[in-house]
Amino acid sequence: MEGEPLRRRWVGVVIAGLLPWAWFVLRDRFGMVTDVIAIVLPLAVIATVVVALVVAGAVGARLVPPGRRALMRRRRRVAVVFAMSTLLVGIVATLGPWVPHGTGTVDRSRAVRIAAANIGSGELDGADNLLALKADVLVVSEIGQPLTQRLSESYPEHVAVWTGPSIGVFSRWPLTVLEPTGPDLPGFVLRVHAPSGEFDLIAAHVPRPWWTSSGSTYATSTDNGMPYETTVAGHHRLIEQLATRIARDDDRPVVVAGDLNTTDRGRDYRILTEHLDDAMLDSWGRPSQIGKWEALLVRIDHLFVPPGWCSDDNDWYPIPQSDHHGLVSTIGPCV
Repeated sequence: MEGEPLRRRWVGVVIAGLLPWAWFVLRDRFGMVTDVIAIVLPLAVIATVVVALVVAGAVGARLVPPGRRALMRRRRRVAVVFAMSTLLVGIVATLGPWVPHGTGTVDRSRAVRIAAANIGSGELDGADNLLALKADVLVVSEIGQPLTQRLSESYPEHVAVWTGPSIGVFSRWPLTVLEPTGPDLPGFVLRVHAPSGEFDLIAAHVPRPWWTSSGSTYATSTDNGMPYETTVAGHHRLIEQLATRIARDDDRPVVVAGDLNTTDRGRDYRILTEHLDDAMLDSWGRPSQIGKWEALLVRIDHLFVPPGWCSDDNDWYPIPQSDHHGLVSTIGPCV
C-alpha cells in the first residue's frame, strides 16, 4: 500500500511533537518527581533538547546502508521535532506563570502598601533599601537582631524570630499574633489591625526543598552555618499546612507574603492559588532568585491576596548582598 509508508512517516512525527506537552497533564500527578523537574525545568529542557539534537545528528549520518537511509531520515525528523516541541513547552511552562492578569484597581481608601524581602547575608546593608519603600507592612526573611533593632525604630509594631525561619514582620499598625512559629509553621499568622479594616497575614519563610535535610522537620537557619532546607516532601507538607490555614480562616481576608521557596511553575504554587490570587501578576512576573540559582529562572518570593482584592504599583527591587529581589505592592479590596 502506497499510503502505509506515508502514515508511518508522520505518525512518529506527530507523537514526537505532542509528547512533551504531556507535561501539563502529568505535572501534578507524580508528586516529588515532577516537583523536582519543575524546579530545574529550564536546565532539564536544555539538556533534553541537546540530547535530542545529538541523536538527530547521529541518525542523520550518511554512512549507513542505502536501504536504511529512509528509516534514518524518519528518525532524524522525529528527533528534531521532539527537540523543538520540548523547547517550546519549556518556554511556555516557564513564562506562562509570569503573564499578568490584573483584575482591577485597589480602593485607595483601604489600600495597604506591603513589601517582602529575603535580606541575605548583608542584613544591615539592606536596611536603607527597606526603609525607603515606606511600606505599611514589611516581611523580612533571614533577619537577625541587628536589623530587627534598626527597623523597629521606624516600625514600633513588630514581631521577629531569629532562629528557624528567621523572619520578622514590621507594621505601622497594631499586630496580634494568632499563631507563632512552630514545626508546621515557618513564620507567623498575624492579625493586622489596619484603620480601614483588619486582615490576617501569614508571613512565612518556607525552607528550600532539597533531596536531603538534617533529619528534623527542617534544618535550622543559616545563623549556625546549616542550610535552611527540607526534603521536597517536607516542603510540600508545609505548603499544604499553609493552604489549610488559609482555607479555615473565613472570618477575615487572608494575605500570604514571604520567601516561600516555591517556584511558580510547581504543584505547591498551584495549591496556594486555589485559594488566593497572585498579587504580583498585576504586572509581568520575573525571577526573584539571583546569584548561583539564577539559571533556574525561579520566582520563589510571593505575595498572595484573597479573591476580591487587587494590587497596584508592583515592583521588584534589589537588596545588597542578597540572592533575592524583594517585592513591593499596594494591595486591598478592589474598587
